[in-house]
Parts: sequence; C-alpha cells; structure tokens
Amino acid sequence: MTKFLNPDLAASKSSRKKRQQADDAPDTAATERALATLRRSLNKQVKKADNQERLRTKAINDTMPDFIGAMDDEVLAPFFFGLERLATAANRRRIATHPLRPEIVDEWHDEADAEEALAAEEEERAAAKAAEHEARAVKATPTEASEGASAS
Repeated sequence: MTKFLNPDLAASKSSRKKRQQADDAPDTAATERALATLRRSLNKQVKKADNQERLRTKAINDTMPDFIGAMDDEVLAPFFFGLERLATAANRRRIATHPLRPEIVDEWHDEADAEEALAAEEEERAAAKAAEHEARAVKATPTEASEGASAS
C-alpha cells in the first residue's frame, strides 16, 4: 500500500506543517530599503507631534502671566486654588509664592485638607465596620452549619 503513496506526502505531521507554513520573506535590499523608509516616515510623524506639543506648551506658558494679570479678583482666588489642588506638593509651594495670589487661598486649602482628612477617616471607619461585619458573618456561618448537622 505504501508503494502507491508519494513518500513526500507520507512524511511526519511536523514536516507536513513545515511545508504548509509560508516561508519568511527573504531579507533583500528592497525589503531593507522599504523598512528604512517606513522608519524615517514614522520618526518624522513622532517629531512633528512632539514639536506641536512643545509649541503648544510654550504658547500657554507665554500667555499665562498676561492671563493671570487680566483676571478679576473674584476669579483669581478660585483659579489659584484649583491650580494648586492639582499640582504636586513642590509645585504647590512654588505657585503659592506668586505675587498675585490672594491670601484667602491658604484658608481654602486648610478647609479642603480638613474635609479630605475627615472623609478619609470616615472611609476607614466604614472599612473597619465592614471588616468587623464580615468577621462576624464568617464566625456565624460555621456554627450555623454545625447546628444544622447536629439537628439532623
């Protein structure tokens, strides 16, 4: 029976799989040139995006002093408060030295910090209560199961 089979087709499963899989494209000079062109194009796009971001940031930084100077007094304090709440601790201290920053912002930060501390404390209490409730539920479950088994 094997006389009639093509020996190449009767090969092992792994060799048949190898035959079915497409060979990798050979690395030719044309392939390398195409990949180099693609890399250059991608690098140009990345540089362009970085340059746009840098120019946008520069434009905002250049305009910010005039913007702050043109603000009304009633808008100035909330602006500094919001800006400082989003900033890191070091940047918050730096922003606080701005000559146009109203003193009331310090009071607002104290109040906001106290509210955050109170909220964190309440969350801790709620978590402790939930953990205590969970512990009671776990303790009660085995006793109820053993009582149910002894009642049977």
